[in-house]
Amino acid sequence: MHPNDSGPRPCRRRHRGFTLIELLVVIAIIGVLIALLLPAVQAAREAARRAQCVNNLKQMSLAANNYEATYGSYPPAMLVTWPSVGFSSLVHLCQYMEQVPLYNSVNFGLSYFFPANYTVAGTGFSALFCPSDESAFVSTPIQYGPPTYQQFHNHYSGVVGPWMAWGIQIGPSGLPTTDPQLSQHAKGTIIPGGRVTVASVRDGTSNTMMYTETGHGVFNENSRGYLHQWNVGQPTDWCLEARFPPNWGRRYSDPGNAALEQWAPFNAMSFHPGGVNVAFCDGSIRFLKDTVDSWTVPAPQVDGLPTGTSRTPAPPGSDYGLTVAPGAKVGVYQKLATRNGGELVSADEY
Repeated sequence: MHPNDSGPRPCRRRHRGFTLIELLVVIAIIGVLIALLLPAVQAAREAARRAQCVNNLKQMSLAANNYEATYGSYPPAMLVTWPSVGFSSLVHLCQYMEQVPLYNSVNFGLSYFFPANYTVAGTGFSALFCPSDESAFVSTPIQYGPPTYQQFHNHYSGVVGPWMAWGIQIGPSGLPTTDPQLSQHAKGTIIPGGRVTVASVRDGTSNTMMYTETGHGVFNENSRGYLHQWNVGQPTDWCLEARFPPNWGRRYSDPGNAALEQWAPFNAMSFHPGGVNVAFCDGSIRFLKDTVDSWTVPAPQVDGLPTGTSRTPAPPGSDYGLTVAPGAKVGVYQKLATRNGGELVSADEY
């Protein structure tokens, strides 16, 4: 031992850290786990939102059936008895959807565009909105009054039939009234003027659509203000038809936007992957896929004429929709939109 040594020196332990490669591997593993987890979380959230959407439609279908039991017919999509012009069917359903104070606040003796009904337009409730839709619970300045008033929009509308049919005519008193001929041409259940009873749904309540989704948030912000105004009885607010299959407006490519501008507001659309939720007359809610069998609307689709159809002549102020030639294809989707077409549709077809 050296005379200057005081004793054996302690052994120094070397602490080994992560190498760059090990750190990158750990980060990569975490990234993979996050990539696997996020879709599962998003799917779970969408499942919860879709369940709420189903519940909204369930409330509407039950409310419509309660309305029919009370008044003898399903709620009118639009009803004109001047000066009351066109409240939507959703306004009439409020009394059966735990919105009695809101229903009582409506002045049915005046039109929706009178100042006395501005507050109704700006009052929304959760059953109007699909939580998957980005425009849920969002109001816009009212279109027919001072912009200081707000307007809420509906994410659900009644199914008027395979095609839109509506109209107003001058009644015996010389004032506008709902066209009484419409029930012959509007083939669905929620139609202008109402008058559709559960007994008239001869195709079966389990095979006839009642309400479905509007896809309101699909439209740009410039268009949303005047589309799907929840209290208004105008075609772009109350009417959904089965002219095009579900979500056609989201898939169709139209550089000029002519066909989209003409028909998309009346096309069932949603933010649920692959289809739309639909309320049937028996109170059941089913998911109709985008691929459901449908007739063909050949180019130019802006005409909106499926193969084998022509426009039905109608008096001024009315639109009776289409006449289908004998033997022309009518798709499963269109059959589900009619209340008394006499078609046979099995459950495995949709």
